[in-house]
Amino acid sequence: MWKDIKIEDARQMAYNNAKDIIAVGFDLKNTFIFNDLDFIGKCPAFYQNMVRIQKCVTFNQAKGIFGFGESDVIGKITFPSIEAAPAFSTTFPFIFGNKVFPCLIPCAIDQDPYFRMTRDVAPRLKLPKPALLHSTFLPALQGAQHKMSASDPNASIFLNDTPKQIKNKVS
Repeated sequence: MWKDIKIEDARQMAYNNAKDIIAVGFDLKNTFIFNDLDFIGKCPAFYQNMVRIQKCVTFNQAKGIFGFGESDVIGKITFPSIEAAPAFSTTFPFIFGNKVFPCLIPCAIDQDPYFRMTRDVAPRLKLPKPALLHSTFLPALQGAQHKMSASDPNASIFLNDTPKQIKNKVS
């Protein structure tokens, strides 16, 4: 929503990120990886929690939290509910059944507004507030003044980079 990325490219980045997660040792038997673009339509509970969250946050609150402007696309306004929904175990009844568990969210500081909003909404949904574990940004290959980003192919070395690409990036 914030960058001019085609949906197909976003899906490919998500797929590559999933492979990276698996490559660093997550056990596939104990890990559920999904991307919002494909998963929301397959899981009614996900969309239902999005709507519950949307009903708890006014436009003025969202504008104050995220700084939306009058000419922003409406996707930016709905996006926080998409980010928030996976913080609740009720979004995944096929994993947790009807049990309610708190969630631990490891995230970088730029994601904090989404999950502060989520923590504010949780009591209204009668769900536990998620806990946050903040991480710092890793510097990009361009130096500490830049942040590493999956959408910038030159900001970091990816597991699917060829040896030639790695050499060029490091050089």
